[in-house]
Amino acid sequence: MLSIPDDIVLRGTKVILRPMLREDVDKRWNWKQYPDPLFSHYNPPPMNEDQKEVWFLKRKSDISALWFSIDNTPGQLVGFVCFYGINPQIKTAWLGIYLGYEFVDLGMGTDAILTLLQYYFEEIRFELLFLDVASHNKRAIRCYEKCGFRFNRKKYSDHDPRMNIDIFGDDRFKEVRKYFLKEGNKILVEFDEMQITRENWSCMISSHGND
Repeated sequence: MLSIPDDIVLRGTKVILRPMLREDVDKRWNWKQYPDPLFSHYNPPPMNEDQKEVWFLKRKSDISALWFSIDNTPGQLVGFVCFYGINPQIKTAWLGIYLGYEFVDLGMGTDAILTLLQYYFEEIRFELLFLDVASHNKRAIRCYEKCGFRFNRKKYSDHDPRMNIDIFGDDRFKEVRKYFLKEGNKILVEFDEMQITRENWSCMISSHGND
C-alpha cells in the first residue's frame, strides 16, 4: 500500500499540490460548468451532502489510488490530480487530472503534472506512468506531450453515458466523429494511451537543465 503524508505539500511554479480534503468536494460544485457538450462529463452531477461524503470517502479509502488537490498560488482550489491503478511491486500507475473550466489554458495543468512527476519518479522512485486521453482532446494531448508523455497505442472504451449527445446525428460534432465508433447499440470512444518512464523523465530534466 502506498500512502502520502497528511502534511505533504508539493510546490510548482503556478500550483501547490496537497492531500484532498472533504471541503474540497464542496468547492468543486461551485466551479463554472464546461459549456462544450463533449466535456460535460467533467461537470459534477447534483449531489446531496451524504452523496458528497460517499464520493470523498470512496476516493480516500482506495488503496490503489492517491488523490491530490490542486491549489493556485493564492490558495484557490483549481482541480484534482491522482495516481490510480497503483502497482507497488512493478512500480507503475496511471495518471488522472481534472481542472475546473475557468482554470484551463492557464498553464496550471502542465505545472501540476510536472510537479507530480518529480514526486513520482524522484521521491517514491516509481518506474513507469500511464494515462488515457480521448483522441479528440488535442489540448490535453499537447499538455501531456509537453510533460514528456509519449504515445503508446490506440484503444476504444465505452462512451461516457453522462455525455448525453448525439455524436452521429448532431452536425456540431461532425469534425470529431472519426474518433467515435458505433458497435450495435454501443458507442465507443477512441483513446490514446500514453506513457512516460523514469528514464524519459531524467533525460527531459537533464536536457532542460542544459538549455
